[in-house]
Amino acid sequence: MSINKEKIQEWLPHIIGLLFIIILPMFVFDQSDARIKHWRYQYYYQLSFMIIAFYGNYLFIVPRFFFSGKRIRFFIILLVFAVSLLAMSQVLSSQFAFDRPQPEQRQNTSHYSEGNKRPSRPFGLHPRLFDVGLFLILVFGFSTGMRVIQRLRQKESEQKELEKVHVETELSFLKSQINPHFFFNSLNNIYALIAINVDEAQKTVEKLSGLMRYLIYESDGETVHLKKEFEFTRNYIDLMKQRLTSKVNLMVDIQQEIPDVEIPPLIFIPFVENAFKHGISYREASFVDITLRVKDDKILFTCKNSIPKTNKLNSTENGGVGIANIKKRLELLYGKSAQLIQNDKNDLFVVELFLPIELKL
Repeated sequence: MSINKEKIQEWLPHIIGLLFIIILPMFVFDQSDARIKHWRYQYYYQLSFMIIAFYGNYLFIVPRFFFSGKRIRFFIILLVFAVSLLAMSQVLSSQFAFDRPQPEQRQNTSHYSEGNKRPSRPFGLHPRLFDVGLFLILVFGFSTGMRVIQRLRQKESEQKELEKVHVETELSFLKSQINPHFFFNSLNNIYALIAINVDEAQKTVEKLSGLMRYLIYESDGETVHLKKEFEFTRNYIDLMKQRLTSKVNLMVDIQQEIPDVEIPPLIFIPFVENAFKHGISYREASFVDITLRVKDDKILFTCKNSIPKTNKLNSTENGGVGIANIKKRLELLYGKSAQLIQNDKNDLFVVELFLPIELKL
């Protein structure tokens, strides 16, 4: 039988609180005093009604009426519940005579004559209903507040879980968004290289195999080594370079010495793919300039590409779903610590990404 840790965390404060208020009178007051013994009976008697009031509201009334938006009905039910508890408390108190002193407590009562007996009280622990009602209001308010806080924490936990699933879904979708034509073109290039340069073809196969292995296996975790992410980006660019003509000027500056830190996988590749997709032309001069470095505990990524006239219509999409997913991931993983700047002007598209080495999570 598995233990639900969330349930334990939820109910542990209740158990500790109940134990505290139950055993408190045993340590605070002198148990040999008969008057304290009588008071203790009254204390536990009234406490039982307060517990019923607290958990009746906490477990049933608040979830069924308050959380469902039936606020007027919630207050009506709460009022009926309070009146019922008050009536039951007074009736049972009179029935079991909790308000009457025990024989050993009847001291200094000789001045009451038979014709002038001490009047019996019509109520139990609290003769004044106003005091009891006020105490019930406090109990109801406290239980409602605790239930609302517990609900907010549950919603926050569920939201975090949804965000985690959302990030994982986006990452899986991001993998599928890496242009499938890239793999087909790489295979065609390899096929052509076999007849020209066998050694180069073997290196290309090795790089393509490394990319696929990274996508399928190594990028499944929340983070990867920064060195592997840099290497993946470099290999991707090397394979894309084989498709370029002499009209495309490719400039790449990726740092070789990488610190041993972690980073979310596939952060840079959508921008790189976007640059090759929208920034190059086989008809006119174009360029792609990519820089990836680590400086002052920050990862600096810059990607610049020309916007050929033939590609202007598509380049306005800024990478479509892949870039949108990256923006959401950056917000969820880094909050305001990450800075993404995108500029599109004068036939030039520039992406600047600044990431702290430490994640928010």
